[in-house]
Amino acid sequence: METTAPPRPRRPRSSTGPRLYGMLTALAALAALAGWFMIYPLDRWIAGILLGLYGIGVVLRPSLWLVLMPALWPVVDLAPWSGHIHFTESDALALATLAALGLREAFAPPPPTLAGRAPVKLTVSALAVFGLLAASVLISGFRGLGTAPAFDAAALVGYNTPLNALRVGKGFVLAFALIPFLHLAIRRDGQAGLDRLTLGLTLGLTACSLAALWERLAFPGLTDFAADYRTTALFWESHVGGAGLDAWLLLCLPFAVLLLQQTHRTAGKIVALLLVGLGSYALFSTLSRIVYGALAVAVTIGGGLLLLRPAAPDKAPRRPLVLGALLAATLLGAALVFQEGGYRGLLAFFGVALLVYPAGDALAGMRPGLLASSLLVGALLLILTGLAAIWLPKGVYLIYALSWAATALAIVAHGRNRAAAAGSLVASLLAWTALNTVWISAFWHPEHHFGITAAAIAAVLGLMVWQARARLWQPQPADLFSLAASLALGGFLVATLGSYYMSSSFSAADTEQDVRLTQIERSIGLPQTGADKLFGLGLGRYPSAYFWSVEDPIAPGSLSLVEEAGGYFMRLGSARGRRGADEWLGLSQRIPASTEGRLLFRFRARSPADVTLIVNVCRKHLLYPENCLALSPQVKGGAGWQTFEGVWPDALVGPGRPPRLAMFSIGMPGVGPVDVDDLEVMDSHMRPLLRNGNFAQGGDFWFFGSDRYHLPWHAHNMFAHTYVEQGLFGLAVLALALALAGWHLLRSARRGSALVPTLAAALAGASVVGMVDSLLDIPRLTLFFTLLLWLALTVRPTGQAAGAPSPQ
Repeated sequence: METTAPPRPRRPRSSTGPRLYGMLTALAALAALAGWFMIYPLDRWIAGILLGLYGIGVVLRPSLWLVLMPALWPVVDLAPWSGHIHFTESDALALATLAALGLREAFAPPPPTLAGRAPVKLTVSALAVFGLLAASVLISGFRGLGTAPAFDAAALVGYNTPLNALRVGKGFVLAFALIPFLHLAIRRDGQAGLDRLTLGLTLGLTACSLAALWERLAFPGLTDFAADYRTTALFWESHVGGAGLDAWLLLCLPFAVLLLQQTHRTAGKIVALLLVGLGSYALFSTLSRIVYGALAVAVTIGGGLLLLRPAAPDKAPRRPLVLGALLAATLLGAALVFQEGGYRGLLAFFGVALLVYPAGDALAGMRPGLLASSLLVGALLLILTGLAAIWLPKGVYLIYALSWAATALAIVAHGRNRAAAAGSLVASLLAWTALNTVWISAFWHPEHHFGITAAAIAAVLGLMVWQARARLWQPQPADLFSLAASLALGGFLVATLGSYYMSSSFSAADTEQDVRLTQIERSIGLPQTGADKLFGLGLGRYPSAYFWSVEDPIAPGSLSLVEEAGGYFMRLGSARGRRGADEWLGLSQRIPASTEGRLLFRFRARSPADVTLIVNVCRKHLLYPENCLALSPQVKGGAGWQTFEGVWPDALVGPGRPPRLAMFSIGMPGVGPVDVDDLEVMDSHMRPLLRNGNFAQGGDFWFFGSDRYHLPWHAHNMFAHTYVEQGLFGLAVLALALALAGWHLLRSARRGSALVPTLAAALAGASVVGMVDSLLDIPRLTLFFTLLLWLALTVRPTGQAAGAPSPQ
């Protein structure tokens, strides 16, 4: 028999370009990393060791960065502890990646490149679009920096300094620097490189979701969706609003679903399914209406492109439209059951759905009389076990668990012995389990109502009859995991949409929509001159332009570090515009989570006019304070520096399990300004809890945030924000890049690329969130959004040769 030899790897024609780029990138990254270490306020030894180990790992095995960097990306920043918002730990991670990849490229021969089609291809359109994007970032970056921006401690405090241009621009710059390495890695490793990126983004989803899980457990509660508490995880950028967590989850979740589809081993599928479920929980814990809309758009676009893929010749034909309609009907039934049966009824209904699909083989082709008798047997089983369900403690749940397990075993047995008797047994047990769901709703509902649940279960029984007559679906074992993932997403959707908070949120949607439209209109009016309209005000200039240009900005205040007589103090600036009593900008610092007992504080303050301060210690993660101890010192105007001290006699509630963070804050709800200095907080043993209270180290360890009002920092629309900072030129480039990416993905979908629906779903979901949030003013999002946009412009279908990994 004739065999075909595997394609031989070929050497690149020239390595001069990659070597030179690697050397220059490594030198620039190492210089920037040294500058980062010089100003880093936390433990530099620990940071250096961790970054060094990471860098060595990437040098030895360059493909590791595709997994480790996205996995660490959403949880690595410690801005609430360090106080640094302009240069963070994620910057150091990206710089270490660039340095390691550059050194490897410069000093080690590049690995062999596979023959055949690579999964990505450099195209003129991609280069042209990204060239224009780079030009827009460069022009607006220089406009944002100004002529000679000061680089001192005061420039690192707040968003109103010229250095904010560097903060916003670094996301683009780091992405541009990483793109050549991303492109080379995928060209050299083929499909294996894309698989590593898929794994990395799935782990990034997991790390972020675990942080969200901790936050829900520590503060509102795991299943408390009625509280006005939106999860932020470790996206500290939400301290002044923003949808960083929302966009990151929508960028990563499609890759977790892709990993679930591509994993062949059962154990791997179970793990991937758990990760999708965890990500789904985090997604819906944001309690954001736009997240649900973005998810619907992502599923529609990704699913539509998936249907365009040519079917594999060795696989049985499927009926995706029928299955999609059945899944939609299942979610509708679950929503109805949830109204009567709560979480227990919802889980029971989904349990029935997980059984009905694999039972399709047993039901298909059953004679009407045999099916009718089987359903009657299921009803008799319900009657016989009814007394036990009533009299046993939690008996209704025990009986359901018994019936579910028995049905699952019967389905497995039928798969091994396709006898008519085995099929009849499956139908009887399945009917018993379905009817037990009605019992659960009746048992859970305060008034024992079960009519809606009964109607939903009647529809399930009707579906069983329909499958017996028309064979609507052909069960595929691998599809069970996709079904479970879909039900997990649907379950969280039903549970959160059915909560009190979401119902009140939807009722206020019209008012909030008016506020957002007004905000976009105000934002569009910020550029005044022709140059500003064409090229924007400059990167990072939105907050200061909004604060000073809008007549009634409703800004909760400002912070600035001021130098006087060789020392620094912090100035709390006046709020502008109408606002509520709780809308004030707080200067804050983390204190030990285990702090309990009496607390003492001392500080100095001065103000030109009488002003009342708020000084508190709260259990707080980022936005929502709990168990606060608060005092309101009165500062006398024109009296110079005055010393204030006091005691919080009551103890904070203990740290709890899991640990609940604590934070000290000082703010000014009234008219200012007021200067504060020499801040101290001590526990009952007189141990200091604050660092850098005299601001000798500038703004190190000091953070800030506005708990409620966030309009002064964001246009709340990615395209409006881009127009303000990058002008019509930048807006046109962004729109062109997204349009070309969508067109390229649509064309590629017809050729069978598995990554195409995933990229389309990720970019579409994030872009929909961008309709109500700025997004690209968060560098962590900018970097990966840009990388995925590049892939969307360059991905292409491959032959088998390109899918095999190259030797390392």
